[in-house]
Amino acid sequence: MDKILLNNMRFISHSGVLEEEKKNGQTFVVSMELDLPEVKAWKTDALEDTIDYSKVFEIVRKTVEEIQCDLIEYMAGRIIRNVMSAFGEVEKIKVKIEKPLAPIEGDFESMGVEIARSRKDLEGLA
Repeated sequence: MDKILLNNMRFISHSGVLEEEKKNGQTFVVSMELDLPEVKAWKTDALEDTIDYSKVFEIVRKTVEEIQCDLIEYMAGRIIRNVMSAFGEVEKIKVKIEKPLAPIEGDFESMGVEIARSRKDLEGLA
């Protein structure tokens, strides 16, 4: 199994449980692993034999910036569904979303979730 990695992509979203999060927005940091049976570009050096990172980045950017949801768990699920919908060769995706400025009192680097789903897990979901 081969992996395509996209690490620490930063976007602004107006998502969160608190009204101030929805109104003011905040930074979300997204990292992903895309699992494929084989990235053939290791043999061909051809873009059509791999996943175009810029297209994945654009799907993630659009999802994070346009969605308005309460929970980052839901945001992660939308990212997974949107990327899998666009790239049929991806068998599994792991998404990590961090909120470095989560509205919580205390000393921390970030709060976040990590969710992994296979294509089979998405069967029957809209």
